Amino acid sequence: MDKFTEFYFDNNRLIFADYHNIYDEKSGEKITEIDQFFPLKDQILYTKDQELYILDTDQFESTPLLGLDDKTSLQVQQSGDGTYLLTHKVDENGNQMKYYEFTEGEVNKLGESEFSILGTEEVRDIQFTFQNDSYHLLLTTVQKQSMSGKASNYYYYAETPFGEDPDLKKMSFQDPVGNAELREVSDLTMKSDENSTTMLFKAIGSTETRFNEPDQFNIYKSLIDQEGTQQITRMSNTPDISHHPTWIDGETIAWVDNGGDANKILISSMDPSIIEKADQVKQSSLIHALGKTMGMLSFSFLALIIAMFWFIWPFLFLVVLMFSSNRAMEEDHSWVLYTGITIYMLAALIVRDPIFSDRLLAAAPQYLSFPGSPFLFIIGFALLAFVILKSGARIRDWSISIQLTYFIGIHVLLVTIFFGPYIM
Repeated sequence: MDKFTEFYFDNNRLIFADYHNIYDEKSGEKITEIDQFFPLKDQILYTKDQELYILDTDQFESTPLLGLDDKTSLQVQQSGDGTYLLTHKVDENGNQMKYYEFTEGEVNKLGESEFSILGTEEVRDIQFTFQNDSYHLLLTTVQKQSMSGKASNYYYYAETPFGEDPDLKKMSFQDPVGNAELREVSDLTMKSDENSTTMLFKAIGSTETRFNEPDQFNIYKSLIDQEGTQQITRMSNTPDISHHPTWIDGETIAWVDNGGDANKILISSMDPSIIEKADQVKQSSLIHALGKTMGMLSFSFLALIIAMFWFIWPFLFLVVLMFSSNRAMEEDHSWVLYTGITIYMLAALIVRDPIFSDRLLAAAPQYLSFPGSPFLFIIGFALLAFVILKSGARIRDWSISIQLTYFIGIHVLLVTIFFGPYIM
């Protein structure tokens, strides 16, 4: 399938849109030009030239529903109670909103309200949902000017009875698998029931699916209960950019993943039958895993270069013994091995920062980067290397120099495998 941004699926018919047109997936033909596209559960609404239309998905015929004023934005929301519209316009009196209900092919006005925001911000997006005699509003604003030159988004939420202006309260979205807030929250959709409001959205958050890039756009769900407590769940975790999430039913959501040559429609579900079908390893997942593994291994070998400063000292110790009158090397005295190991361990513990840097510890997973982990792993790997060395020395007649080299090689290899991928 070619590039697209949103889609509608019903009765084995797929209709999708890019930013300018609607297409029939089966024939590949363009249906009509658009300004906005609103795929709902059993119908399609779209805007064109300041007019709202409904599209007959069988005959591809359009019927006008509502005329829009100039510079008026429109949002459409569908819930179990029906389909609702919200228009927003900024004039000299502030931010004006009007609410409509779309039923039986007609648009009926429900009411209107207004709100104000800081003069340094402007409205970027409005999402809403209706529940009984109140409306739930999520407002996204952007700072008009920033000293840093980067635009900052702010989010406001309100639950308000009909006929009243919203009391907007600032909110944030915490990354459920990271230590920071989610960034660039967008593609928001909402729905409400008697006990809570649920939001679906895309945002930049933590992921481990990409090599050397810890963040990516993924899909998240935020549940806000009656006490205002927010619980955020990551719904997708892919290496590609995920966007435009939508509900399929109460247990399943779908979204678009940007691919290389074509976009993909993916789903996340709690339905056991869907989970059973999806519980398998695909070729694309293996390719991504192999690519990440090879990338991490390529950086791991940097640890070998850095570790040269550790094992140069015990080798210098052996060189000194070889050219001295001492016959300890020829007679394989055990104290030579233990002294070489001690020199190596002191070098590794004293000069540990080039490998165990603050940057590495920040990038490494928590089981490798807890307080004191460099000391613990350097000593722990040394004990493991020593056990492996002694196991091999029982069946092989190794000289002291070979045993020391074997010990150092195993220790450096363990450090390289576990910590090398996070050096850069």
